[in-house]
Amino acid sequence: MTVLSTPTSRIRAIRLREDLKQIADLIELCFLDNIDPEGQEYIRHIRQTANNFSGLILENTTPENSTLPFHGYVWVENDKIIGNITLIPLRSKEKGGYFVANVAVHPNYRGRGIGKQLTERAIRHVREHQGKHVYLQVREDNEIAIQIYRNLGFDEISRRTMWVYRPSSRLVENIPSAIKVTNREKEDWSQQRVWLDAMYPRELRWNLPIRLEKMEPTFSNWLTRLMFAEFQRSWSVRKDSKMIGVVTLDHGSETHDYCWLATSPIWEDEVIRNVFPVIARKVLFPKRLAVNYPAGRARASFEAAGMRELNTLLWMKHKISLLNESIIV
Repeated sequence: MTVLSTPTSRIRAIRLREDLKQIADLIELCFLDNIDPEGQEYIRHIRQTANNFSGLILENTTPENSTLPFHGYVWVENDKIIGNITLIPLRSKEKGGYFVANVAVHPNYRGRGIGKQLTERAIRHVREHQGKHVYLQVREDNEIAIQIYRNLGFDEISRRTMWVYRPSSRLVENIPSAIKVTNREKEDWSQQRVWLDAMYPRELRWNLPIRLEKMEPTFSNWLTRLMFAEFQRSWSVRKDSKMIGVVTLDHGSETHDYCWLATSPIWEDEVIRNVFPVIARKVLFPKRLAVNYPAGRARASFEAAGMRELNTLLWMKHKISLLNESIIV
């Protein structure tokens, strides 16, 4: 017997010509209190697309029948969009994978299960497109959303904290005599690569602006950076002549310069406390420095080095079942 769930007649596919401006307004409203610079850039991009290209988009065009690299759905009541979910196919990064870029529900309509039903529709969409996995990120303090995702079959695979450099006037660089922070040597790369693979596993790297192949100290990488004016610099940290960590600074986005920290849990506290004050002194814009790191680790050391927590996100994954569904949504 077929079981009918809560009606979903209000859910429809995004119509690019009609919906983009409303979607941008909704996302901004929902995440106004804790939106980061990347989120602001995402909203700006949606509005720019709506302003510049809406006149060229045919009526009723959806992401699926366009060349845009995303899919999505909206919840509409009285011709007003009050909910949105956006899916990004990870074709070149994670075969069969989809990433939920956002789930937004207008504050006045929360508590009605709209976010849950949008997520259910997104899961069904992935199944209909022969997808294998659905990934999403959710703030650690959003307990209601976390529970909804768990109930829908998402499992936590990682928890990451974004640290940004915000030094206080009392911060003093005081490196012990046994610690040396120097430019990275070519022979340091093999160990750095091992640490990076452990710190930023492949299952997470597709959604981070990290380019391991560009970090290797080769002539071709140096020449590419020179030709395209790309900024990258690496420092090695040694204790009593033994290498205990490496940091590569990369101009990863318009808002942040990412410091890709490679070390062992045994030495991470010493590396963090000593390398970041040095890096901050050597770059022009230290407030752009950012580190993505496993949550709960080396918190006191990051704070002692002048960093503050921007956010902590749970990374969750849903494995798509190939069984026929008995619930129609």
